[in-house]
Amino acid sequence: MAKKAKEITFEKAVPAYLKNLTDEGKNERTVEVYGRCLQTAVDYFGSDKPLGKLTPATIGTFFKSDAFLKKPNGNLKSEITLTQNRRVLRMMLVWAHEKGYLEDIPLPKSEMKKGREQNGNDTGNTELAPDAPQGD
Repeated sequence: MAKKAKEITFEKAVPAYLKNLTDEGKNERTVEVYGRCLQTAVDYFGSDKPLGKLTPATIGTFFKSDAFLKKPNGNLKSEITLTQNRRVLRMMLVWAHEKGYLEDIPLPKSEMKKGREQNGNDTGNTELAPDAPQGD
């Protein structure tokens, strides 16, 4: 595994990914929403968790956890929100892979279904436009 993969943590990767989105000209609101989506993963795994230590199993467990599925008040998040949160994490992991921080993209097979290109982008119609800011 590349040395970089062990060194980058959520604490460093998330701001770098969000800066990359800003540099690409993404809407400020979109970047803000994506940051909130990723904060759930940071809170769950810990800001000091190296991305290189993530596995498809640990991410699959995260996607089934109350931390991911429920709002702070205990109510279930909407399916649109869950889909967006999975997509944003997937896009950040693809970005990290492209930057050389990850040797492989550690997503469960269920997240790499047909209809997705190798780069993690959806190829079919989806309810959310890629840059559509969404909230609960």
